Amino acid sequence: MTVLRRLLTRRSRPPVATLDELAEFLAAQTAYVAQRTVLDYCRARTGLNWEKIYREQPFIDSLEVCRWDAYVEVLAEVAELAVTVLRRQSPADPQAYLGGVAAAARTALLRHPVPGHRTSWDAAFDQVEQHLAQSLLAAPRAVHLAGVGAADAIYAQLPIHPDLRPQDRDMFRNSMRFALCRVFDEMTRRFDVPALADALRGSAAPG
Repeated sequence: MTVLRRLLTRRSRPPVATLDELAEFLAAQTAYVAQRTVLDYCRARTGLNWEKIYREQPFIDSLEVCRWDAYVEVLAEVAELAVTVLRRQSPADPQAYLGGVAAAARTALLRHPVPGHRTSWDAAFDQVEQHLAQSLLAAPRAVHLAGVGAADAIYAQLPIHPDLRPQDRDMFRNSMRFALCRVFDEMTRRFDVPALADALRGSAAPG
C-alpha cells in the first residue's frame, strides 16, 4: 500500500506549463538540492558533534553563507537542466527559451530575502544568466555531467576545515550529480513541454 501511495502521489504532482509554475519548480528543486547536499555532508562529517557544533555562532554564520551561495550555484544548474529538457523535446532556436527561463530563475531568487552577506540578488542573477547563456554555446551537456562546477564551488565554502575533508571532493560531487539527475527525471515527468515552450518563447528576463 505504501508503494502504491507513493506512485499515486508522484503521478498526481501538477504539470509545469507556465512561467509561474516553472519559477515555483526551480525554487523548490533548487532549495531541496542545495539544502540536502550541504547539510547532509556537514552532518555526516561532524557525526556525533553535529548538535554541539550547530550551536556555535561562527559555524552557523559560515553555514548560512554556504547555504545561500549554494542556492545560487544550484539554481544555475537546475535552470540549465530545464533548458536541456526544452531543447531535447521541443527543437527550436534555444535562444528562444533563454529569456523565459532566466526570468523564472530571477523569480525563484526573489522569493527569498537577501541574505546578510549580500546587498542584493543582482550579482547572483547575473551569475545564473551568464551560466545559461554559456550553456547555449554548445549542445546540451549529458545530464550526469551537470553539477560538477557547482559542487566544487560549494565544496570550497563548506564550513568544515579543509584538514578534516581532504578526500571528500569526489563524494560531494557525486552527491550533487545524483541529486540533479533526480531533478532532471522530475522535469521529464512534469514538464508540459509544448505548453511551457509556448509560454517561454519571446519572454524576456527583467533587467
